[in-house]
Formats: sequence, structure tokens, C-alpha cells
Amino acid sequence: MDLTNPAVPLGISLSWHDTSGVSTPVQVTLKNGAIKAVNITENPTVGDTETWEIYNFTVDAHPIHLHLVRFEVVDREIFDPLYGIPGTITLPQPWETGYKDTVIAYPGQITRIKALFDTVGLYVWHCHIVEHEDNEMMRPYVVSP
Repeated sequence: MDLTNPAVPLGISLSWHDTSGVSTPVQVTLKNGAIKAVNITENPTVGDTETWEIYNFTVDAHPIHLHLVRFEVVDREIFDPLYGIPGTITLPQPWETGYKDTVIAYPGQITRIKALFDTVGLYVWHCHIVEHEDNEMMRPYVVSP
């Protein structure tokens, strides 16, 4: 990703409805048997291990929670010069080692997590600040068979 080129999109905002135009409709079967198309940007296949990069463009730290998956914090990288030297990478803090379901995404940083997606289904990932959850700061994701 070229952070020096303003014409290149820097990512997809964390909101229920994707306005970036990169989402794909995926058919999911609900518990009642109904089939629904859900627009998603994250669609791992069961058994996949993926490293996600979470960019925080805000001035707030956001506790990011992924439903029904455990992950490891890989590292963080500063991309905004207001928060340090761009390109500086820091490893997880001692309390962040091991498996997690929530990680703090700090302002001006890329937070990288590595997750194993081992259960098929429709889930969400979101900010765990209640006001942000209530205002749809969350995204659906589907783990496909």
C-alpha cells in the first residue's frame, strides 16, 4: 500500500455498510433456513489462517473484537507522522501474547493480527466501545466452507 499516493484508497472504513465498492455479496444460510446475501469484504475459507491489517485513521484507540475467532497480535506499525516515525514496528506487549479475541488499535498505527478461521458462519468484527458499536462501527464477515 502506497501511503504517499492520495489517489490510492487506504482501506475500508469499519462500518456495517461498505461504501468503498469493494464488497462482494455472499450467500449465507440462516438458522431458520432462509438464504440471505450479505455484502462483505472479508471472506476466509474454513481452515484459512490470515493476517489482517487494521489501520486506525482516528485520534481514538479502538478495542477491536472479532466474533468466534481467536487471534494472535503480530505487531504494530506507525504510518502517521503525528504518532511517531512512519515505518516503526513494535512487537506485542507482554500482556498481548497468546490468543486473544480483542486488540487495541492505536491511532496512526497499523495493527496486525493473525487468525485461524475454523468455524463456518456469518460473524461480525467491531469496535468494543459501546457508542461505536451502537453507531454501526462493525463489519460482517463470512467464513465459507
